[in-house]
Amino acid sequence: MNYWEDAILKCIMSHSGEVDLRDIYRDIGSFIELTSEHLEATQWGWRPAYQHQVRSHITNLCQAGYLIKVSRGRYSITKKGCQRIGL
Repeated sequence: MNYWEDAILKCIMSHSGEVDLRDIYRDIGSFIELTSEHLEATQWGWRPAYQHQVRSHITNLCQAGYLIKVSRGRYSITKKGCQRIGL
């Protein structure tokens, strides 16, 4: 199991199973400890490093069938995703 991916799934469930990416960014710190390194802007732009982590893991979760992309920047957890986190 991947700690980031499980935290993202739990974060999405805290929003009734469907959420905008900006809400994940805002609330992910309740599900995973964000270090000072996570909060620093990356060399790729203005985004904090943790936002790149979140986006990368969301892509992986979608490809594995744990999430579906509902619309641009909006994701919904699947039954498979709920099972992964024990729901």
